[in-house]
Amino acid sequence: MTTISSASQNHGGPNAGLSSILIWLWGSAALVFAMAIIGAVTRLTESGLSIMEWNFFAGTFPPLSEPEWVRLFEMYKETGEYQKQHLSALDMGGFKQIFWWEYIHRLWGRLIGMAFLIGLIVFSVVRLRGGWSAHQWLLPHAILGFVLICFQGFLGWYMVSSGFDTDLVDVSAYRLAAHLGLAVVIFIYFVGLGIRAQLGAVAFSPRAFWNLPTLLLVLIFLTLLSGAFVAGLNAGLIYNEFPTMGGTLVPADYQSAALPWFRNPFENPAAAQLHHRVFASLAALVVIGAAIAILRAAASRSRAVRTWAWAALVVVVGQYLLGVVTLLYAVPIPLGAAHQSGALTLLATLTLLRAHNNQTLAR
Repeated sequence: MTTISSASQNHGGPNAGLSSILIWLWGSAALVFAMAIIGAVTRLTESGLSIMEWNFFAGTFPPLSEPEWVRLFEMYKETGEYQKQHLSALDMGGFKQIFWWEYIHRLWGRLIGMAFLIGLIVFSVVRLRGGWSAHQWLLPHAILGFVLICFQGFLGWYMVSSGFDTDLVDVSAYRLAAHLGLAVVIFIYFVGLGIRAQLGAVAFSPRAFWNLPTLLLVLIFLTLLSGAFVAGLNAGLIYNEFPTMGGTLVPADYQSAALPWFRNPFENPAAAQLHHRVFASLAALVVIGAAIAILRAAASRSRAVRTWAWAALVVVVGQYLLGVVTLLYAVPIPLGAAHQSGALTLLATLTLLRAHNNQTLAR
């Protein structure tokens, strides 16, 4: 397999500017990781509908006067969430608490976009001047990354707008899953670009793409998406027992009479929780089995592959146990946020395992 390198071209060798590029890419990934945790807290505190308008520039600043606070609170009172859950129970002090979480969430999103755009501009300028020639492959990926960040901002507002319907008490679970799913894709993409830059861009081959680490990534990603529906439907607040649900493995209300079969998995809280349990259990078993298989084949693997296989084994066991504890305690905010961060940690670990495994295959 050929490694893409331009060490002999223009200025510098293949490591020219590498540290700056890694700070940019992995720093951006870290910002997205933090954003996912902030988003989890925003969801768990039911803060997402506290800002009912989208002003990219004016919205950068919080309310600066009491009349402005009153105006925003009056807008929130029009939502079904307030009228059906908080009527007469939420005062201005309580509104300000949920407002700040949503405000931080949006402000952090702007920070991610600006930080990545600054890095992209610097990278483009240096590239045009003939520098960092070994990393020319990165530019289209970086542009795509910025497009995804911008689209994520739109998708976030599209999700929030679904909560404007007074018949609903929450945002759409479908849009919540899409919003979280894209955030995870961006996070994995940035982690993957960083490790690819560090190890050297390897030419594409089916063998390097369709392999066991890729399967593990897809499986964990689907598990996370099933968890998004659990969050969107507040399904973690029912059946707070394990491994049974209401004394049986399959709950009595698994199939809702009010929903057609094709909508039931995505709109019935009992079904959503059961599916997340199944996905999580299957994913944990597969990751554990794959990690053990990789470690048993240690003679044919690099040290880095073995290290990340061990890391995947430890993280997936910890994440599974954390999920059970989070369910048993009816999703307290610290455990819920930790469980989401654990999922991202596992995905990052598997991304690094996949990259080092592909490097081994390319030799």
